Amino acid sequence: MSEAEQPQQSINDKKPTERLVEGELRIAGAYTWKLCNLLAAIESTGSLNRAAKQVGLSYKGAWEILERANNLSPNLLVATAIGGKHGGGSVLTDSGKSLLKLLAKLRKEHDQFLDRINREMEANSEFNYLIRRTFMKASARNQFFGTVVDIHEGGINVEIIIELKGSDHLVAAITRESMKSLAITRGMEVVALIKAPQVLIVTDLGPYRLSARNQLSGKISRLQKGVVNTEVVVQLPGGNSVYATVTNDSVDELGLDEGIDVLAAFKSNAVFLAVLSQH
Repeated sequence: MSEAEQPQQSINDKKPTERLVEGELRIAGAYTWKLCNLLAAIESTGSLNRAAKQVGLSYKGAWEILERANNLSPNLLVATAIGGKHGGGSVLTDSGKSLLKLLAKLRKEHDQFLDRINREMEANSEFNYLIRRTFMKASARNQFFGTVVDIHEGGINVEIIIELKGSDHLVAAITRESMKSLAITRGMEVVALIKAPQVLIVTDLGPYRLSARNQLSGKISRLQKGVVNTEVVVQLPGGNSVYATVTNDSVDELGLDEGIDVLAAFKSNAVFLAVLSQH
């Protein structure tokens, strides 16, 4: 099965309407909201065991949180009686009640702050694009975000023309089935994924022409040498960087160095496409 016939990927991404920023305040290294929930449950149940079950903690886990909080606090937060005629119990001390009240207020203020920040970030289109894109994880070294500007349909495969920032273009060859499955249409945003070893670095073609559908001109911005291979980073005029993996011998033979003009070439069926999931 050729790469063009392989199933294309879909980004498991957050929708713009979801919270972009979430977080939990920590006080003195402790999980503040877990402590807050635990104290509230102890106050309502009068039992550490029942409180632990109510907040989804093991008895040992609840004890560890409580012990740490008690050790760090200048006053005892929870008074616990072990065993006894009535099986023991746990009650909040005055200090514990005071702390719970403060944590509940802090939690409310914290949630209101996060809601405000999320609304502001969702209203900023540049940040919204940036934060959504960072959620995607893939092993391909090259990940280009672009817009579908044209679709050329053939008998089996389809060529997808993608415009990157700065008016750079690349071509992806996928099956008709993949195009339908991903619901790719003109004007939609896609991600083009290309593995670095699939990228060929050319310094001088001479009188010859390459069969590779994608030929992106740029300058080498960085060379990262390893024991056997070197990562070559090519800066495109539009601002994107193309990563290629070549042998150290090839670097020497081609005379690759920072600042020289090169061609980054790769076949259209080496390009995998990903789209924003609508689920």
